[in-house]
Amino acid sequence: MHRVRKLLPRMAGSNFAIMSFSYVYFLLPLYLDHAGLKSQATIGWILGAYYAAATLPRPFMALLVERFPFRVSLSGAAICCALGSTGLALSGVSLPLLILSRILMGFGFGLFLVSLTTYQTMVIPQEVRGGAFALITIGAMAPFLVVVPFLDWLLRHDGYGIYVWIGPVVALACAMVGATFSRVDRDRAGKKEVWGTYPELFRLPGARVLFLAVFIYAMTDAAIISIPTLAMSKGLLSSFFMVAFAVGAILIRVVGFRLMDIFPKDVIYTAMTALTSLSLFGTSFAGSSASFAFWGFVYGIGVGVGFPLSLAMIGDVAPPELRPKATALVWFILDGCFFITPVILGYASSFLGVAGAFRAIPGMLFFAAPAVYFLLWRPIGKKGF
Repeated sequence: MHRVRKLLPRMAGSNFAIMSFSYVYFLLPLYLDHAGLKSQATIGWILGAYYAAATLPRPFMALLVERFPFRVSLSGAAICCALGSTGLALSGVSLPLLILSRILMGFGFGLFLVSLTTYQTMVIPQEVRGGAFALITIGAMAPFLVVVPFLDWLLRHDGYGIYVWIGPVVALACAMVGATFSRVDRDRAGKKEVWGTYPELFRLPGARVLFLAVFIYAMTDAAIISIPTLAMSKGLLSSFFMVAFAVGAILIRVVGFRLMDIFPKDVIYTAMTALTSLSLFGTSFAGSSASFAFWGFVYGIGVGVGFPLSLAMIGDVAPPELRPKATALVWFILDGCFFITPVILGYASSFLGVAGAFRAIPGMLFFAAPAVYFLLWRPIGKKGF
């Protein structure tokens, strides 16, 4: 446990660094507009290239994590981010260069997360994994409250020339942090590691159920992308929901991180998925800024527990030789839902209205989560973990 405490600051710092890099480009549309790129469709392609490159190769990224020591895969991923972000800074309004730069950035970002999460599942013991992951992922939430407001202030004060070079600096910081990671058993010189295969992974009952449970949770997690649309339809500011969400997520991770190791993870995960679904359902009825913030805070509690458990349970359902592939697939599901959830909500909104879509889809997910637990997770019990 003492060794884990020593590692927590480094892992939390790594999460903070790589998510800071990603959050820098939340405001990229403002920079591109300032640079003279006015087409929203073109900007959409530039933004989407990053997320596609971070998500689609995830199963392949597991092979890279297996092939190289963690410090190499982490530093190499961060260097990809640095090269891509530098290319973006020098691309001007050249669409091919911008898209190529974003693809390189996205690939590096995705590989860094797969490497870092796999490392965490390897070095953190099962009995403290839930709480440890909760504390570590505070580093992933903190940039939301620190980096984004600062950059928003910077751009409001015409700091576009500084803004575009912040990404490369943060990426180089990620590379330096990645290089400090010590070896673990799988990195020992002279040891030929035998890694499992994807068919072997899918033969594990616990892994199959986890992937399904993560998909249901991720559908609620990704719905946050459509919160601004819901806020607009109600004449409210989405920032009330977003800030309350971040506060709730960080607070529950600080105060309740030990609970994630006291109670069964599958039970807590099911409850948190139901809670995020309920909060989205409740948000659809919000008629004031106060109620919008209240449901955002409740949603933050659900995500604050559900997200780290999505990653912590990888080590429970997969043995070490299968964890890189299991990690890659969990991240693939989590990020993939950020593609499909807004599309589903968009189509549902065309028939039911925006508020109606936020009632129908989360309502179904609310009942799907306990169904998976009682019909699949509970029957396999410890055999699948």
